Amino acid sequence: MEKREELFTPLLAWALLGLVVGAAAEPAGRHVVYLSQNNYPSLLYINAAHGTTAMDSRADTSDIIQLILHPSNPEAKQTRRAAVVLTGEAQGTLTLTQNNPPVGATVIEGVISNLTPGLHGFHIHQLGDLTGGCKSAGGHYNPYMRPHGSPEHGERHVGDLGNILADATGQAVVNITDPLVTLVGPRTVLGRAVVVHAGEDDLGRGGNEESLKTGNAGGRVACGVIGHA
Repeated sequence: MEKREELFTPLLAWALLGLVVGAAAEPAGRHVVYLSQNNYPSLLYINAAHGTTAMDSRADTSDIIQLILHPSNPEAKQTRRAAVVLTGEAQGTLTLTQNNPPVGATVIEGVISNLTPGLHGFHIHQLGDLTGGCKSAGGHYNPYMRPHGSPEHGERHVGDLGNILADATGQAVVNITDPLVTLVGPRTVLGRAVVVHAGEDDLGRGGNEESLKTGNAGGRVACGVIGHA
């Protein structure tokens, strides 16, 4: 019985995919399908002719497919931009640009100063609440409930952006392109916080429980809320 269930779920997912793609090919052209192979679980976006963005509430329990409906109004594919002003022991300004929403990669750029020289963990955190300073921003943004890891790997938090490098003067130039970070839809990072840590992120390779949770990156030296730009 277990084997049947394991086989049935992916077959059902592929059947759903076939039906949706078939619907997208209809002459009326009312639907556009986006397949993102960089994300996990596999994301299937459908630009519906009318309506607001919606997501299957069961998606977080599936490693196979996540179905997201996204409006097909002309603005849906316009470039989206956001900005972050970082404050704390270190300071800086960042811009986020997504050229092909909802599935295009997001570019994060800017300069952060007053850091100690060396590598610093750099993450997007769950909450945009800075009422208690950087500590109230919560943990790493992790909608798919994965362990902490490197931004190059599939097994990671969405908010895992690795390390930034500060030079001898304490300045770090940030230029990151990430396929999981998005500025639209139910998984948008808008309203969440960027946090810079005191130490280096071990990318989940530290061999202990905290490594798979925070990367042992230490305290939080700067943070800021991601807002529309």
